[in-house]
Formats: sequence, C-alpha cells, structure tokens
Amino acid sequence: MFTTTPLYYEKPYERTSTATVVEIVKWKGIDAIILDRTVFYPEGGGQPGDRGILGNSKVVDTQSDDRGQLLHIVSGQTAHTVGDTVTLHLDWHHRYDYMQQHTAQHLISGTLHRLLGIGTVSVHLGHDAMSIELDADTINESDIHLVEDEVNAIVRRSVPVTAQVVSQEDSTALGLRRPVKVDGEVRIVRIGKYDTIACGGIHVADSSELISVQFLRSERIRGHVRTFWTAGERSVALVRRNRELVDAVGSRLSVPPEAILQGIATLQEQLADTRYQIRNAVSRSATLLLDQQLQVAEHANGIPLVVFDAAQWTEDEFKILPELVLSVESLALCAIKEREDGKLAWVVALKGMEDGQSVFQAVRQKPLLLIGGKGGGKPPLWQGMGTDPLQKSQFLEQMVALYREHLHV
Repeated sequence: MFTTTPLYYEKPYERTSTATVVEIVKWKGIDAIILDRTVFYPEGGGQPGDRGILGNSKVVDTQSDDRGQLLHIVSGQTAHTVGDTVTLHLDWHHRYDYMQQHTAQHLISGTLHRLLGIGTVSVHLGHDAMSIELDADTINESDIHLVEDEVNAIVRRSVPVTAQVVSQEDSTALGLRRPVKVDGEVRIVRIGKYDTIACGGIHVADSSELISVQFLRSERIRGHVRTFWTAGERSVALVRRNRELVDAVGSRLSVPPEAILQGIATLQEQLADTRYQIRNAVSRSATLLLDQQLQVAEHANGIPLVVFDAAQWTEDEFKILPELVLSVESLALCAIKEREDGKLAWVVALKGMEDGQSVFQAVRQKPLLLIGGKGGGKPPLWQGMGTDPLQKSQFLEQMVALYREHLHV
C-alpha cells in the first residue's frame, strides 16, 4: 500500500504545492484521489478535513480510510489519471479557521484542568462554535469567567505553540492531562507552559493568532455540562455581528444601547395592554354574535336550540365561544366554522339537560362522523376538529334533528 507524505505537519501554513496522482479510488461511491504528497489535512481529532482545489477537481473533503490512506474526496467525476502532476490549492480560510478553533480548544481545556481540575470528556469543532463537554455536572458563571479571562491573557502573551513526536514511554513522563489514545510514537502539542497534550491536529504557531476567545453558552447533557466557545476570526465576526444587532435594535427603539432593555420592557407592557384590549373587543363582538343567535333560536321545553354555521365569525371570535356559552343558563348549541387551513372547528354545548352526556354520545356516533370530527370534553361542553367541510350543511341538519328528537319536539 502506498503511503502519502503529509506536508501539513512540517509546513502547516503551506497553502499550495504540487503532487503526483498515485491512485484514484471510490469512497462511499465518490471519486477520491490518492497523491504522493499533500498539504491537505484529513479529518481527525475533532478537526474536519481540508478542502480546496486539486488540479481541475474541487476537493470537498479529505479523509483517511481504514488502511490509513489519505483520500482527497472530489466533487463529481475527476478527469485526472494516475501519473498526472497536479497543483494543490488549499481553502485557507477553512483550514486556518479550524487551526484557530482547535488551538483555542486545547487552551480552554488545559485552563479548565489547570485552574479548576475539570477534565474534558469530548470536543466538537462545529461550523459556528466549538463545544467542550466537561467532566462536571455543573460550573458556575464566575468560574467560566475566570477561565475565559485566563485564556485571553495567554492569548495576549504571544505564547508559542509547538509540536514534537516522542515515544510512548517518554509521553508517560510529560504529565499529560489526558491519557494517550494511540499506539507507537506520540505527537505532543504544547502551548508554552500552559498545556501539553497528545494530538494529531493542525494548530497555529502562536497564541496571539487566536485574537480573542469567547464563551458563548452552556447546557446540560448526559449528566455533564457542555460549553460552547468561539475564537479567532470567528470571535471578531461575532463581536461585529452583535454590535450591528445592538445598533439595529437601538435604532428601532429610538434609544441608546444602554436603554435597550428598558425599551423592550416598555414594548412588552404596551403589547400586553394591546392584546388585552383586543381580546376584550373580540369578546364583546362574539357576545353580540351569540346574542343574535339566541334571539332567533327555536326553543324546546324552554331550551334554546342554537345550531349554526359560524362563517361570519372570525377565528378569534370562535375561539371565545366556549367560554361564552358557559354563562348561558340553558342551551343546546352546535356551532361549526371552516378555518383558513381548511379544517373545521366545532363546539357542542348542552346546558340545562339532564341527559347531556348521552346526547353527546349520539352526536359522536353519527353527525360528527360526517365531518370526520374528533375531539372531546365533559358536560356541558365538547369541542374539536373536523376534516370534511363539504358535509357542513348535512352535519348541521342532523344536529337540529338530533336535538329535537332528544328534546321531544
């Protein structure tokens, strides 16, 4: 098996190089190119694989297969053949971004361990943020700030980041914060005196390249705390984006940044008051509509039969109907409304009837089946949804007949 010479360890800042195509294989059904040497780093250690341009092919990912071969995964079918000399162009923004995130993760995890004795369970270098799952079930805000401040102090000190390969035996004497997970020789990455760890990833050369490290948020997962961070150019972009958002919100509220919270609180109060007024208006309107139905209703044994299509009611008015009917002393009501989404909302209220529950059972057994009605409730009120608006008229006719039958009209 051919072994590709990796150039990314000795020359992590090398953006271009030339190489020879050694083999073209398939990786999950996609063309993958094996070269005699490469500046493209394969996915590993939580760091995604590099991407860029290989000759006239677009490299969308770099992987290491089960045999340890470095695969340049290309988009579409490659036109290259074995023996071709190709020029490699690394997507430097993508590579350097993850070099910053990966180095920052080492520094954060090392500082957590050094200052607080908290280990790292797992790491994910995501597209928007890096996550570090801690070997702790809680961490307070003051400790997070302590770590964040210490990390950024180290960033400003311009501490060198170095790597060396040592034997397995020598690695045990280095006081690593995490056990070595590989056999044979071990690649050790150091950030000055602040962190020493076994790692096969690509890192920046100096802590100052991290620019700024920011804590974003935390959450509980699997009995641990998972923290989220960002570093480098991402941090700069985040500060700028947040400033734009603050300025935009302040402009909308016509207040300076320091008054935004009060401005939002004032808006919330105004919104709550407006919603209260709107609900009262809707309630008054629905009350008038129900009164109109009651005025023209047929009566049976002193009980109004109010069965109608609420096409003239708004959806908000119809939502208030159930609470309105509870204030009526006696009533045999059935109302139905076709909503904007095409579904049917229905309400059945049976007040002043000793056998209201048995009447509703009859409603469930036949009229509701017409409209595909489902729902529930308890005496004296039931409500739900239906699916067949074409059967509205027949449904209402059956409800009138059923009420008359049970009220002996």
